[in-house]
Amino acid sequence: MMETIRTAANNIFVKIIFAIIILCFIFTGVGFLGFSGGNSLRDQQLYIAKVDGEGISRAEFEAQARAVTAKAGGDSSFIKQIRRNVLSHQIDNYLAYKFSQSIGVAISNDQIKKFIKKQRDFFKNGKFDNQTYLNLLAENHFTPDSYAEIIRTVLQQQQTVNAIVNSGFVLPNDSEIGSLKNQTRNVYATLVDTSIGGIDELNVTLDDEQKYYDEHPKEFFKSERVKVKYIVASEDLIRKTIVVTESDLRNEYDKNIKNYSYPAKKAYSIIFVTDKEQANKIAKELSSGADFEKMVKTNQQDNHTSPYGENSFLGWFADDDSLPKFLKDAKLNKVGKTSLPIAVDDGYVIVKLDGMQPKKFMDYDYAKYQIDSKLTKQKIQQALEKQEKMINAALKKSPKNIEELAEKVGLEVRTSDWITFNDKFSIASHPEVRDVIFSDEMIVDEKATNKISDLITADRNYGKYDFVVQTVDYRPEGIAPFDEVKDEIHKKLFAEMAKKQFKSNIDNALVQLNEKGSAKNVQFAKKYTLNRNSTEIDQNVVNMVFNLHPLASGKPVYGAELLDDKTAYIVALTKVDTPKEYKDISSELLPILLNDMHYYLATDIRSKAKIEIMPDANL
Repeated sequence: MMETIRTAANNIFVKIIFAIIILCFIFTGVGFLGFSGGNSLRDQQLYIAKVDGEGISRAEFEAQARAVTAKAGGDSSFIKQIRRNVLSHQIDNYLAYKFSQSIGVAISNDQIKKFIKKQRDFFKNGKFDNQTYLNLLAENHFTPDSYAEIIRTVLQQQQTVNAIVNSGFVLPNDSEIGSLKNQTRNVYATLVDTSIGGIDELNVTLDDEQKYYDEHPKEFFKSERVKVKYIVASEDLIRKTIVVTESDLRNEYDKNIKNYSYPAKKAYSIIFVTDKEQANKIAKELSSGADFEKMVKTNQQDNHTSPYGENSFLGWFADDDSLPKFLKDAKLNKVGKTSLPIAVDDGYVIVKLDGMQPKKFMDYDYAKYQIDSKLTKQKIQQALEKQEKMINAALKKSPKNIEELAEKVGLEVRTSDWITFNDKFSIASHPEVRDVIFSDEMIVDEKATNKISDLITADRNYGKYDFVVQTVDYRPEGIAPFDEVKDEIHKKLFAEMAKKQFKSNIDNALVQLNEKGSAKNVQFAKKYTLNRNSTEIDQNVVNMVFNLHPLASGKPVYGAELLDDKTAYIVALTKVDTPKEYKDISSELLPILLNDMHYYLATDIRSKAKIEIMPDANL
């Protein structure tokens, strides 16, 4: 099937064509300019790359790259990877665009008009409006002709895609694999780790490390960075030393019991009307003894008329400064009394006092949790302020180094690892600190001055931090020296060697199992009956089990699946059960086959294009 499709449509880039977005097309009159010839200086200024001799606009690429990397963290190597992805996407768009032209799919002007008239962005009062269409195009710097050409390109691609997708098919023999889908397999499995072999005996030499460094210098490109010694006092650290005793709690409660109470409450009902004369009439009738509830029903308002909802009971309110103004203005202090009409937005209200509750003091057992939180915050603040005064006093005496300062104020000197300017996992995550440790006072002629900073306060919503910092080492952007990355290289090489050794040990165990039926340090512990959707064991292990080929002799077949660099499953396949009847699954197979088709054809179209990247692309 794949060979037939390849022959009929050798350069169909299905997935990329689907991804075309009408108003963000890279090459149609926006960011694309055709040219021929070599890579002149002007070409290098205008274009980031060339595809089959035609250029991708450098300005458009940089604009899109900036948008993608604006919020991205990471070092320069990570940013370059993002830039490469952006350029790759633009190249893919261009290849899709060129292919849609090359196959000569014809789109008529009538098709374009019909498509545009269906776009709801141009609708007014439920139908297409020509003036709305023209205005929207003008706002986005399009003319009807330029927009129509973009639509023509997109419709050409869609028509090609539809032709491919609608012509997809699955052969009857392929559908018979439904019987394999419902197959079950019995296995014995065991989880093994590095104890299966001698990984501890691995040795990475200094020569190995130096050789790797010399052969892979670009891996060790580092951004500008500093090492810092610092002291820090913070609410978090002080909180660990704070103790609030039961005596503290009781004394605070007894001394300020008025602060630990529930305010007095009042319950109100209202009648809202929009007419002043009606309000006065209601108030007069109420003062003459009319029933308030009956008056509510007679003068009921809906939610659209009254800002208070339906006339009725409003609820309980704290009798303090939070009480709404119109309820304060009612000046009611006796249950059952009603007010005179009170002017409010859009009308008038008559208020009735339905109930009163006196102020209540909290029980100590309840209040002490609130008191504990209050006293803890007070003690933390007092301790931090005291620490700040000590630090500032010690700084005025110009300590020789930060160790001397730390000793005087009773704090620990901390030493950072290398910190980059945008490091979000270090003290540089505080802009106040970052700006100091990279400042001209701390770094002169690419060398650390070892100057001690003033007190730096970083006040965050999660706590307050006080720093004094000293930049003690500096490295400019570039390839890091070997000594800086030696440990990093050692870990990498050891991990690679351990991974290879572990895989070799697993392979050796499989050889022994297949030859002798047993292997050192391998004991099968558990039996599983698996289908393709089993979840009681890792899915990668399930897939491996169903890729094993049973022996005609019926003997166990052994397989292994590495879960990571240190653990693996080893299994023994003992039985395969295949149902005689099968279900037609052609509808499930078709998307898989189309996806495979996309992969092979996408690879094919890329392999036939001439792609040149400009030398200063910063990729």
